Amino acid sequence: MSIEHSDMKMLLRFRESNPEGTSCAILGDVSLHSLSGMDEFKNLLGFDTVHTFDINGNPTHKINLNDPVPEELCSQYDWVIDSGTLYCCFNIAMVWKNILSLLKESSCIVHTGNLSGFYGRGFYSLSPALFRDFYRANNFEILGMGTKTRQVNQWHVFDPNNTYLNEASTSCMKFQEHSGSFIEFIPNDCMIYCFAKRDKSTDFVEPVPQHFIDTDGA
Repeated sequence: MSIEHSDMKMLLRFRESNPEGTSCAILGDVSLHSLSGMDEFKNLLGFDTVHTFDINGNPTHKINLNDPVPEELCSQYDWVIDSGTLYCCFNIAMVWKNILSLLKESSCIVHTGNLSGFYGRGFYSLSPALFRDFYRANNFEILGMGTKTRQVNQWHVFDPNNTYLNEASTSCMKFQEHSGSFIEFIPNDCMIYCFAKRDKSTDFVEPVPQHFIDTDGA
């Protein structure tokens, strides 16, 4: 789990437009590329408190995110940053419940994760539709989504409404709003980010894919 230079640029952009809150939870015993350490990370993003969560390494809280987080950690954080941890956890639904439990009423969440590839590292590939449908069902507004490939390593931003693959190359993966032509090959080790924000918490909802709602199961 890591926060690379391109990730930091993305975080700074969203933090500048969403400066509220001073506490942050990071899922993963994260490596901070191009930074001197956690103090520099906190100062750049304007956080007073940053805690890390992982079952391995040397995190602030050494816990298994496949299990419910302790009650004393609930509603303690203004931001949660998932630095490539969600797709490495077997029980994704439980991890997502934990993310929402860690967050305060008004709060932000940033994911970076596996869109395609990273074979041998984690368990799942995370589609744009997963983030869109989950966060809409759980009273979040998605304020940003993007992809990057290993070859380019710069985030390519796209509309969160665009969940169908439109184009794939070693430089980028592009998405469109409606289903289109079949794309035969996709790049290995491609990542996705999602930034979402809520003003009020609601009960946890397990979404149904919007595609099948729109097509009546087709």
